[in-house]
Amino acid sequence: MAGAESQGKLMLIQLGNGGDPETFESVCGVKDKSLSINNEVVDTTRPNCDNPSAPLNYSGAYGIRTISLSGNGVATSSETYQRVVQHAIGQAYANAKIIVPLWGTFTGTVVFNKVDVSGPMQGELEFSLELTMTGDITFELDVLT
Repeated sequence: MAGAESQGKLMLIQLGNGGDPETFESVCGVKDKSLSINNEVVDTTRPNCDNPSAPLNYSGAYGIRTISLSGNGVATSSETYQRVVQHAIGQAYANAKIIVPLWGTFTGTVVFNKVDVSGPMQGELEFSLELTMTGDITFELDVLT
Protein backbone atom coordinates (compact mmCIF):
# COMPACT_ATOMS: atom_id res chain seq x y z
CA MET A 1 0.00 0.00 0.00
CA ALA A 2 1.34 3.42 -0.98
CA GLY A 3 2.02 5.97 1.73
CA ALA A 4 -0.31 8.93 2.06
CA GLU A 5 2.43 11.31 0.85
CA SER A 6 2.54 9.59 -2.55
CA GLN A 7 -1.16 9.72 -3.39
CA GLY A 8 -1.92 11.17 -6.83
CA LYS A 9 -4.60 13.43 -5.40
CA LEU A 10 -1.80 15.42 -3.73
CA MET A 11 -0.33 16.41 -7.11
CA LEU A 12 -1.72 19.92 -7.41
CA ILE A 13 -1.99 22.72 -9.95
CA GLN A 14 -2.20 26.04 -8.14
CA LEU A 15 -2.80 29.41 -9.81
CA GLY A 16 -1.78 32.77 -8.41
CA ASN A 17 -4.47 35.37 -7.82
CA GLY A 18 -2.34 38.29 -9.07
CA GLY A 19 -2.47 39.96 -5.66
CA ASP A 20 0.34 41.54 -3.68
CA PRO A 21 1.36 39.39 -1.94
CA GLU A 22 0.22 36.74 -4.38
CA THR A 23 -1.57 33.72 -3.00
CA PHE A 24 -1.95 30.42 -4.81
CA GLU A 25 -5.11 28.30 -4.87
CA SER A 26 -5.60 24.81 -6.25
CA VAL A 27 -7.54 24.35 -9.48
CA CYS A 28 -10.51 22.35 -8.22
CA GLY A 29 -11.96 19.37 -10.03
CA VAL A 30 -8.75 18.10 -11.64
CA LYS A 31 -8.76 14.32 -11.12
CA ASP A 32 -6.01 12.98 -13.35
CA LYS A 33 -2.74 14.86 -13.83
CA SER A 34 0.48 14.15 -15.71
CA LEU A 35 3.76 16.12 -15.55
CA SER A 36 6.36 15.89 -18.30
CA ILE A 37 9.94 17.19 -18.28
CA ASN A 38 11.44 17.15 -21.76
CA ASN A 39 15.16 17.93 -22.02
CA GLU A 40 16.06 18.58 -25.65
CA VAL A 41 19.62 17.47 -26.33
CA VAL A 42 21.82 19.33 -28.82
CA ASP A 43 24.31 17.19 -30.76
CA THR A 44 27.78 18.68 -30.14
CA THR A 45 29.72 15.82 -31.76
CA ARG A 46 32.84 16.92 -33.67
CA PRO A 47 35.17 14.86 -35.84
CA ASN A 48 38.73 14.39 -34.63
CA CYS A 49 40.78 16.84 -36.73
CA ASP A 50 44.03 15.04 -35.98
CA ASN A 51 42.61 11.64 -36.96
CA PRO A 52 39.59 12.10 -39.30
CA SER A 53 39.13 8.33 -39.74
CA ALA A 54 38.72 7.77 -35.98
CA PRO A 55 35.28 6.64 -34.81
CA LEU A 56 32.96 9.46 -33.82
CA ASN A 57 31.68 9.34 -30.26
CA TYR A 58 28.45 11.10 -29.52
CA SER A 59 28.70 14.30 -27.52
CA GLY A 60 25.58 16.09 -26.33
CA ALA A 61 24.59 19.13 -24.35
CA TYR A 62 21.29 20.17 -22.85
CA GLY A 63 19.21 22.53 -24.98
CA ILE A 64 15.66 23.65 -24.34
CA ARG A 65 13.90 22.22 -21.27
CA THR A 66 10.13 22.00 -21.40
CA ILE A 67 8.03 21.36 -18.30
CA SER A 68 4.39 20.74 -19.11
CA LEU A 69 1.36 19.42 -17.32
CA SER A 70 -1.91 17.99 -18.49
CA GLY A 71 -4.98 17.12 -16.52
CA ASN A 72 -8.67 16.42 -16.72
CA GLY A 73 -11.58 16.39 -14.39
CA VAL A 74 -14.96 17.83 -13.55
CA ALA A 75 -15.73 21.52 -14.10
CA THR A 76 -16.56 23.43 -10.93
CA SER A 77 -17.89 26.86 -10.08
CA SER A 78 -14.65 27.67 -8.22
CA GLU A 79 -12.76 30.92 -8.76
CA THR A 80 -9.62 29.10 -9.89
CA TYR A 81 -11.51 27.14 -12.56
CA GLN A 82 -12.94 30.44 -13.82
CA ARG A 83 -9.37 31.84 -13.93
CA VAL A 84 -8.30 28.89 -16.10
CA VAL A 85 -11.08 29.73 -18.55
CA GLN A 86 -10.25 33.46 -18.55
CA HIS A 87 -6.51 32.88 -19.06
CA ALA A 88 -7.10 30.39 -21.89
CA ILE A 89 -9.59 32.60 -23.75
CA GLY A 90 -7.54 35.77 -23.21
CA GLN A 91 -4.19 34.08 -24.00
CA ALA A 92 -2.96 35.45 -20.67
CA TYR A 93 0.01 34.26 -18.65
CA ALA A 94 -0.56 33.01 -15.12
CA ASN A 95 1.73 32.45 -12.17
CA ALA A 96 1.46 28.88 -11.03
CA LYS A 97 2.79 26.22 -8.71
CA ILE A 98 2.85 22.57 -9.63
CA ILE A 99 3.22 20.41 -6.54
CA VAL A 100 4.45 16.86 -7.10
CA PRO A 101 4.48 14.59 -4.03
CA LEU A 102 7.91 13.10 -3.25
CA TRP A 103 9.52 15.48 -5.80
CA GLY A 104 8.81 19.06 -4.86
CA THR A 105 7.23 22.28 -6.14
CA PHE A 106 7.77 23.93 -9.52
CA THR A 107 6.96 27.66 -9.48
CA GLY A 108 6.81 29.97 -12.48
CA THR A 109 4.69 31.37 -15.26
CA VAL A 110 2.47 29.15 -17.39
CA VAL A 111 0.74 29.40 -20.73
CA PHE A 112 -2.43 27.44 -21.40
CA ASN A 113 -1.76 25.42 -24.57
CA LYS A 114 -5.19 23.86 -24.63
CA VAL A 115 -8.40 23.77 -22.60
CA ASP A 116 -11.24 21.49 -23.67
CA VAL A 117 -14.69 21.15 -22.22
CA SER A 118 -17.27 18.42 -22.87
CA GLY A 119 -20.67 17.62 -21.53
CA PRO A 120 -22.19 14.18 -21.82
CA MET A 121 -25.98 14.12 -22.03
CA GLN A 122 -26.23 12.46 -18.65
CA GLY A 123 -23.22 13.47 -16.64
CA GLU A 124 -21.16 16.29 -15.29
CA LEU A 125 -19.45 18.93 -17.37
CA GLU A 126 -15.85 17.76 -17.85
CA PHE A 127 -12.69 19.56 -18.89
CA SER A 128 -9.10 18.88 -19.80
CA LEU A 129 -6.15 21.24 -19.89
CA GLU A 130 -2.58 21.38 -21.09
CA LEU A 131 -0.17 24.00 -19.81
CA THR A 132 3.54 24.71 -20.24
CA MET A 133 5.84 26.58 -17.90
CA THR A 134 7.66 29.48 -19.53
CA GLY A 135 10.53 31.73 -18.47
CA ASP A 136 12.33 31.27 -15.16
CA ILE A 137 11.22 28.23 -13.20
CA THR A 138 12.18 27.53 -9.62
CA PHE A 139 12.12 24.10 -8.04
CA GLU A 140 11.95 23.47 -4.31
CA LEU A 141 12.78 19.89 -3.37
CA ASP A 142 10.27 18.06 -1.18
CA VAL A 143 12.31 17.32 1.91
CA LEU A 144 11.20 14.05 3.46
CA THR A 145 11.50 13.69 7.21
